[in-house]
Amino acid sequence: MLFHQRFVPGLAIASYIVGDEKSGEAAVIDPTRDVDDFIEFAKEHGLHIRHIIETHVHADFVSGALELKARLNDQATLYCSGYGGENWTQSFADQHVKVGDSVKMGDLRFEFQHVPGHTPEHIAITLFDTSRSNDTPWLMFSGDFLFVGDVGRPDLLGEEEKKELAHQLYESCFQRLTELPDITEVFPAHGAGSLCGKAIGSRRSSTVGYERRFNPSLQELPEKQWVDRLLNEMPLSPPYFKRMKKVNRDGPAIVGVELPGQQRISAQQLFERTCEECLVVDVRSKEAFAAAHIPDAINIPLGDNLPTWAGWVLPYDRPILLVSDNPADVKSVTTNLLRVGFDDVQGHLQEGIGAWETSGYPLAMLNTLSVHELEKKHKEEKQLTVLDVRTDKEWNEGHIEGAVHIHGGTLQESLGEIAKDKPVAVVCGSGYRASIASSFLQRAGFERVSNVIGGMSAWKSAKFPMV
Repeated sequence: MLFHQRFVPGLAIASYIVGDEKSGEAAVIDPTRDVDDFIEFAKEHGLHIRHIIETHVHADFVSGALELKARLNDQATLYCSGYGGENWTQSFADQHVKVGDSVKMGDLRFEFQHVPGHTPEHIAITLFDTSRSNDTPWLMFSGDFLFVGDVGRPDLLGEEEKKELAHQLYESCFQRLTELPDITEVFPAHGAGSLCGKAIGSRRSSTVGYERRFNPSLQELPEKQWVDRLLNEMPLSPPYFKRMKKVNRDGPAIVGVELPGQQRISAQQLFERTCEECLVVDVRSKEAFAAAHIPDAINIPLGDNLPTWAGWVLPYDRPILLVSDNPADVKSVTTNLLRVGFDDVQGHLQEGIGAWETSGYPLAMLNTLSVHELEKKHKEEKQLTVLDVRTDKEWNEGHIEGAVHIHGGTLQESLGEIAKDKPVAVVCGSGYRASIASSFLQRAGFERVSNVIGGMSAWKSAKFPMV
């Protein structure tokens, strides 16, 4: 058996390709939308991808199942859960599988368990290598049902559904999971950093037995107590999750081989608003953005967290133009945006911000503060608003006295809580999220905005007081 786990940092997505050397067939499980890696792996190992299997309707990224099937000229069979009912059946599937169904591939056999709770239709996939054992599953692809050190959250479909899903998740953990032996290896759809769980571990695989013994969420308690514990301090989920659920239920558009966003836009074209409704997204570093940027641009620095923050803060109904230091980065940026459903990337600024500067077009700048400057201003300037855009958990662990706390992902809905006629110093963990938030404040007309470089990490290192 050939086995490959493909991991996407930031969104922390784990997808899998399994190959049977005897038959030359391969199956891909929970693919992302950028499917080249799966195709290349299969080619390198002399395999033909014949099966594509989805564990559930994903919330945090656009499924690549249809994309992969299209790139394979429809020569693979796509399997989705047969438990979706009226609301969550993926009608584009070739086959809807249930308990008792199987998919065979040479010496390998995939079987299915219904493990609702994270979502109603969720299935886990057990893999048998019949050349070794016909009765004992070697691996389980657990999707978002079971993670290393955690289980999937049941609160993503809304308050009404949460209670029923939490009950189903309890049953899946303490009834359905008991059917599997301790030695079965567990390969989940996410690792540490994903918002599909609360406390996912950094290892990317485990065993049923190890999780049964040491996973806090698999320690049996009375159901209400277990649910209360699971939901306590659950992180805020991005609003784009609801959109992704619908996109993945109905089937996303096919991108094809050619990525969008590769067109070069001149500074003059951008200035003359060739793309009248376009949103300018500047993916340069927070320091470069602060030094000079196009007025009203949004800064989301290129990195692992770009797709997550794009999903948090960017509107889906606006075409996007990119500003980057390096044209070679455009492919990576576009791929990251496509992973969370931003399909309408129109192009990128030719020759970057330098072309804009030398063309004599208006420039904006963002003031920056060191934590030492902030500490002094905080003491001396009574009008200063310190805006902390970190998570609730980070805030509760310690913050600057008198600071205003608004999660960076919800800032746009809370602008009225910040005085526009006063200076605002924005702080996060390191300055990354604060730069995103600062760019939105500038766009909303806040004229005296500063990004605190180094954020609360630097504040703590400087041993300044926190409450």
